Amino acid sequence: MVRLVKRSPEFVEGYKEFCREFYDNNITCFRPTDPEYIDDTWFERTKDRYDKKEQGLNGESRSYHYWAVDGDKFIGEFQLKLDLTEKVLTDTGSIGIAVRVPEWGKGYGTGILRQGLAVAKGFGMDKVIYNVNEENTRSRKLAEKCGGVYIDSIEVSNEAEGKHIKRRYCIAL
Repeated sequence: MVRLVKRSPEFVEGYKEFCREFYDNNITCFRPTDPEYIDDTWFERTKDRYDKKEQGLNGESRSYHYWAVDGDKFIGEFQLKLDLTEKVLTDTGSIGIAVRVPEWGKGYGTGILRQGLAVAKGFGMDKVIYNVNEENTRSRKLAEKCGGVYIDSIEVSNEAEGKHIKRRYCIAL
């Protein structure tokens, strides 16, 4: 059964494999860490940056990163942004989910999202914004399956993906 855990050194190798799968398959709707940067020192080198994100000290919305695991196997990740800033509302959304490519279609996304919504509620949030790429039918279906109400579609432009359309969903907690 999938569960969310805080980032942990014991799952770094699985995280690196997850990142490699996204890069090898040229998946751009979500760009994790470049796997070339993940070595034996990566977790410690990045710990302070992630700690600052949780405290909102990086100039952006406070954000938390959880890793999804099934037993000792890395499955994916869940990201939560607590503050509904302009960037959150019109680009990133307040939640993000990614599942390892070989694990697609096995129900892990649903498990990650449901647990992530419970985490968001635990932080006192009453809703989350889930922005998904227009062509990402898996994420669109996931949003709707878990109570997402379509708000609108917006054009977004960023370095990783260029110009594209995102569908915005609101999920009440």
